[in-house]
Amino acid sequence: MATSSTAAGKTIVITGGAGGLGKAVASAFLSAGANVAIFDVNEDRLKATAAEWEKHGSSKFITSQTNITDEAAVSAFFGDVVAKFGRIDMLINNAGVMDKFDAAGTTALDMWNRVIGVNLTGAYLCTKAAVNAFQAQTPAGGTIISICSVASVRGLNAGAAYTASKHGLLGLMRNTAGFYGPKKIYSIAFLMGGMDTNIIDVFSTGFNEEGMGAMQKANPGFVVGETEIQLADVAKYCIFYSDPAIAESSNGTTVSISKNWPSA
Repeated sequence: MATSSTAAGKTIVITGGAGGLGKAVASAFLSAGANVAIFDVNEDRLKATAAEWEKHGSSKFITSQTNITDEAAVSAFFGDVVAKFGRIDMLINNAGVMDKFDAAGTTALDMWNRVIGVNLTGAYLCTKAAVNAFQAQTPAGGTIISICSVASVRGLNAGAAYTASKHGLLGLMRNTAGFYGPKKIYSIAFLMGGMDTNIIDVFSTGFNEEGMGAMQKANPGFVVGETEIQLADVAKYCIFYSDPAIAESSNGTTVSISKNWPSA
């Protein structure tokens, strides 16, 4: 895998970066010598993360409370990153929210709008800002990693809203790869299996038991404590792809990080 020199000096933007996978990836990049810029909607998590990162020096990171569905706010954030660090080398579309395993007939419109808004519209807005920054800088180019899911290619790994959002994110990744690859802008998707992250916070108020049951029946074999992907291992993949030559070789592809769950 890549060494710390792969990422040293590069600038990495990570959405949803104050907790869970986003924070693990951002922390790994900081330790590897990269500049890191994160935004999140959770103010408490952002403050705690910034306090932890002070050991790296405030010149190495940016934290911002930004709404990923607000185009003006997203554009302003990317502008701040370029102003501080001079360029952007990688965007990691990590921010995501889960549904409650409802199928179409029981999915509330506000849940649909929230999940599609964060997981897909937010990723589109960040991708838009990133590719424009990548093209404007010298030398031009950059890499986008989209944290997709086994639900990007399967129908019963979540509810209707999350499944649709992750299928859409995979399409956005592929279109971006095809159009911008010749411009040295590369786009890759990680098809993630189960992880222990704060995305499951939504379950604190309950979930659709019928939908959960259908998912478990369609995808047997998950063992809590054994089947989850370690967040630190995902960070290693991200650092690996911070090398543009490696990213170019995988442009437009999906990388399965799932411990073969659901089984192929």
